[in-house]
Amino acid sequence: MSSTSVSLPRAGGPLLAYLHRRAEPSIETAFAGSLLTSLALEVERAGFDLLVLDDEPRVEGAAPRVRLDPFTAASFIATRTRHLGLAVTADAAYYEPFNLARLTASLDHITHGRAALNLVHDPARAAAVNFGVRDRAAPADPGRHAREFLHVVRALWDSWEDDAFLRDKASGRFVDGAKIHAIAHRGEHFQVQGPLNVARPPQGQLPLVHVERSAASRPWAAAEADIVVVAAGDEAGVREAAEALRALAVREGRAANPPRVLAPIVPWVADTPDEAQRLRARAPSRADAVTLIGTPGEIAATLQAWVARRVADGFAVAPAPEPGQWPRFAELVVPGLVRRGATAPPAEGAALTLRGRLGLARPANRHVSPQPVNG
Repeated sequence: MSSTSVSLPRAGGPLLAYLHRRAEPSIETAFAGSLLTSLALEVERAGFDLLVLDDEPRVEGAAPRVRLDPFTAASFIATRTRHLGLAVTADAAYYEPFNLARLTASLDHITHGRAALNLVHDPARAAAVNFGVRDRAAPADPGRHAREFLHVVRALWDSWEDDAFLRDKASGRFVDGAKIHAIAHRGEHFQVQGPLNVARPPQGQLPLVHVERSAASRPWAAAEADIVVVAAGDEAGVREAAEALRALAVREGRAANPPRVLAPIVPWVADTPDEAQRLRARAPSRADAVTLIGTPGEIAATLQAWVARRVADGFAVAPAPEPGQWPRFAELVVPGLVRRGATAPPAEGAALTLRGRLGLARPANRHVSPQPVNG
């Protein structure tokens, strides 16, 4: 079975509106919780595993892009969905590891194990001037900085053992202090004592999502990520990226649990191929995603063939910038993928953790049984 995700690149902005059945929302409703709710429920009903809430902290130009904070949006959506995984985007240049570990662990508790982290590092000066971190926003080695950042976050998630809470009324002991650990990290970029002031996340370690911006980040993704959305504009590019990631994962000792590779797609769906081509002609091209044009059956057949040939492990859907395209994909293409066995049907019954839905094992706590956190 493959994994599917959908990205909302601008929460509250134009692309969010494109997912909706109606026209672009008014200024009064663009940030409304009701719009977020309807979108999230549509994504969940369609059977998607993961909703990626993107973010970009820069504000520049006469008409800057506006976004809802992804943590706030995810917390709101969590109370209105049951199965949908929620990936929040955070830039390592503008968060502190302790703060991000606390936010993500809290979100995983609120969602009962449905949270994921999309960690990025974008050394954008336009954003740095808003955070007072000009030097840290552009380290000499961004990959080295991101690795240390992630190491600290993961150590903090593990600073409480799973059974640290005793809740023993007879003895009056609430926690076992021997199972709460300082991390005492002293590194090149960060000094963090710990422990975290939130219990270990339900998933142990949140799944790490990586949305590629270029091939330069692949060594880092192969070593650290659980899910990688590659940047590729055609099938050959997706295949090449997937093969490169799998080879790099073997080099990193992850032959048994390489990252799941998702192909980015922008589907244009219509009743006839000619109508789909006409709709597509009205929008600009994208170099970082594969444009698929055709009828629901044609697009479903293409994606099924990709899964069968192991071009990718699943799909990351970036909705086409045209009102009505998202419902067409969700209601006409996704059921075809389910019938063909290319993806799992919508979740039923008791909600699983995101790790469970993706087939990722829950990592043991490093203070109990040290092991790699991936997979």
